[in-house]
Amino acid sequence: MAGIKTILVSPLEWGLGHTVRVVPVIARLAEQGHRVIMASDGRSLGFLRLRFPRLEWVKMPFYPVHYSGNRHFLFSLIPQLPGILQAIRKNRLQIRSLIKEHSIDLIICDNRYGLTAPGIPSVFITNQLWLKAPRGIHWGEWLGYRIHLRLLRGFSEIWLPDFPGLPNISGIQTHPPQLPAKARYIGPLSRFEGVVPVKPEGAVPPDFLVLLSGPEPQRSILEELMIRLLSEKGKPAVLLRGLPSADPESGPVIEQTGCITMISHAGDPHILWYMMEAGTIICRPGNSTVTDLILVGRSAILIPTPGHTEQEYVAGHLAEEGLFQVVKQGQLRDLNVEIRTQSVEC
Repeated sequence: MAGIKTILVSPLEWGLGHTVRVVPVIARLAEQGHRVIMASDGRSLGFLRLRFPRLEWVKMPFYPVHYSGNRHFLFSLIPQLPGILQAIRKNRLQIRSLIKEHSIDLIICDNRYGLTAPGIPSVFITNQLWLKAPRGIHWGEWLGYRIHLRLLRGFSEIWLPDFPGLPNISGIQTHPPQLPAKARYIGPLSRFEGVVPVKPEGAVPPDFLVLLSGPEPQRSILEELMIRLLSEKGKPAVLLRGLPSADPESGPVIEQTGCITMISHAGDPHILWYMMEAGTIICRPGNSTVTDLILVGRSAILIPTPGHTEQEYVAGHLAEEGLFQVVKQGQLRDLNVEIRTQSVEC
């Protein structure tokens, strides 16, 4: 882009996965001297304000999706579609107002379908261009792909945070049979790009590191399961809960339960240190988490969110490539699992 631009960057606030993925985008734009305005809500906005305290920000709420603990993720979304569509319409109205108020030149969003406006270039970041359907209705994926492309027709470009060839992170989700002309691969986006690891005061390399993320109630269900299994294991463990406060001024909440250190959230240098020093890493196969691990060169035990087709597919895809080990949540009875590969190269 020629000259200094005013750029609005907005991630979807469904967990922190979309939020941390725009961190390197915001960092690069700010380094280039552009005026960056961050737009989100709740913990997502709190995280961005903490990470970039000098940048401008606005609240841009979205529908607070509720994920059932015993139903497929897609089926949980269907009754919430009216609320989601209404939120998209509200975002579309708000972005037009913000464009006039702040003279915005470019919009970059992560999975926010309402952030387009006539005459303003807009970018849509996604790792799910091809949407995976639940088992039994895979026949509908091609139709879903065509519908998805229609929803994206208002965007100027589609950015795919993945490698263009093999191996890759997201498989068919970012490598559909027919790639639209305005889609391009930008490489994996990791919050740890350029970050130097810093040892937390008094920390020791844990035998186990659990990186919690994803929608409720499954985030809390896995947390409770991990606390029980780690307590039985009796070895030093750190559980990063992925719960930053909506208030960027508040620090992390740290609790000690036996040999387990539970941390509500931590800065990137501290998280990176734990990832590099931990013996075994356990996490969900969310796109951002997997990307971070690949950047660090670490493998992990992946536990897909039950009923979450995307995570189940990605976990299987990465296991086939020999990069990670997968254990189903319902089959996790103990932690007597050895990581086959402690490091990965991609």
